[in-house]
Amino acid sequence: MDYLSLCLVCKDENDYLAEWINYHILMGVERFYIYDNDSQTPVRETLKDYIRQGWAVVLDIPGKGMQLHAYDHCLHTFGANTFWMGFIDTDEFLVPRQTLDLKDFLREYEEFGGVAVSSLFFGSNGHQFRPPSGQIAGYTHSTHATFQGNVLVKSIVRPEKVLLAYSPHDFAYKENAHCVNENRLWVDGMKFPYHAEKIQLNHYFCRSQNEIDQKLARGWADYKTGSWPRQRFDVVNKQSIYPETTILDRLDKIFGQAGLDMAAVVQASGLLAGMAELARQRQPNPPEPAAILSPGLRPAVSLAADLRAQTLAAEERGDFGEAARLIQVRLETMPYRVSLLVDLSVNQLNLGDPAAAWQALSRAWRLAPNSYQALMGMAYFFLRVQDYAMAEKTSRLLLDMAPHSLLVLGYLTEALLGLGRADEALKIGLPLVELADILSELPKGMAFHLSRLLSDQLIKTRNFGPAVHLWQTRLEMQENDLYARIELARVLQAIGDRAGALRCLQQAQKIAPENEEVRQLLRNSSSG
Repeated sequence: MDYLSLCLVCKDENDYLAEWINYHILMGVERFYIYDNDSQTPVRETLKDYIRQGWAVVLDIPGKGMQLHAYDHCLHTFGANTFWMGFIDTDEFLVPRQTLDLKDFLREYEEFGGVAVSSLFFGSNGHQFRPPSGQIAGYTHSTHATFQGNVLVKSIVRPEKVLLAYSPHDFAYKENAHCVNENRLWVDGMKFPYHAEKIQLNHYFCRSQNEIDQKLARGWADYKTGSWPRQRFDVVNKQSIYPETTILDRLDKIFGQAGLDMAAVVQASGLLAGMAELARQRQPNPPEPAAILSPGLRPAVSLAADLRAQTLAAEERGDFGEAARLIQVRLETMPYRVSLLVDLSVNQLNLGDPAAAWQALSRAWRLAPNSYQALMGMAYFFLRVQDYAMAEKTSRLLLDMAPHSLLVLGYLTEALLGLGRADEALKIGLPLVELADILSELPKGMAFHLSRLLSDQLIKTRNFGPAVHLWQTRLEMQENDLYARIELARVLQAIGDRAGALRCLQQAQKIAPENEEVRQLLRNSSSG
């Protein structure tokens, strides 16, 4: 039986596969299950030597939106042959920070159902085209640990404890099993505060500019339609200014263990060739027999994905009753998923039923007391019922886990305003909303909600300059933000700048000629 294997779904990533496999062989991975999603050059041709040697098993899985089905097939077909199975992509590399073998890290977590590993996003390093040195040597500048995208996790799971793949990032677990991060904090979702003292996932998200263009054209692997927004790549590239060489340091020690000077090897033949030579010196475990079925669509996975999509659609159109009903249906098959209970509480709050919302949160708390997801639900609940003292207390507990979370800082800002501690709220909130507009990292509408609360407080204390700056900054980022223009007009009216307010409202009318609120404000301005 293998101790650690990796599952990968890929399409037209052939040029990167050898580097990805060789690196992970050197880090202790014992088997690779690779699902080829319609690659132009078949993966089994590219990896024929690895297949022959026993390192890789390659299966075809054609069609769009097949990632979760591939993961599910891998769990049910090969899960009995491995203690741990990780699920990552070809632009992602697991980097143990305190050992030289991933197996040594994982032995400390065998009591759990899974381990969530924090991402560290890397930029293009100025490359226009794919660097011949590969990903590890070619991309050496990352975002800061506090970059909000780094809250995305990827999972290494114990197959026997998994119910199904919930997303490309996280899994639903069976009774008495759950996922933790490196600090043994309960993780129940695709996002979790960044912790990477023991292990990190180098995510070469951008690669070269040419490959960004290709990725945009290709679309998502885990959805049937859609594509990445280019802005996301631009933000990562802009913020990837920090030299990050942990992965090279790990490899240097691996080369040293083999009696080699990595710098000399790189100079003579390059890092890719050096890794390949070292990997050839290792042998895989003898493969265990498995009934390899043709990858199909297991109804449970399709149903879970469909119900999730239906829930999101119901929430988007404001049908919170239907969303709550769908979540209850999902809880029948995933009763131990804390994030579902938190989502249920939010929908019940939207229905005006705080008692039912609290009941759902209490159930989440019993499952995972002091967990990040349960505390997030509590903080939101206390704000909605205007218990600002408890909202502040809960937000500060969350900040111990996530000191740089814009969402948690937003909750804290609103709680402080509710408690009448305006100076503290403004000190946190004003830079927060400005940063949120730049990064687009707050939930839809939250940045505007906080901006309006802060603006009202500034007007109340006749501190007009920061209020004007707040809305002007927002409009610099989103020129056609109708409601930001309306709010700026309100501030200018409060100052007594009637001409400025009128110009602002006229610009708002150009954006939305039929908007009744703008028309009324213009009439009031004219009559005043």
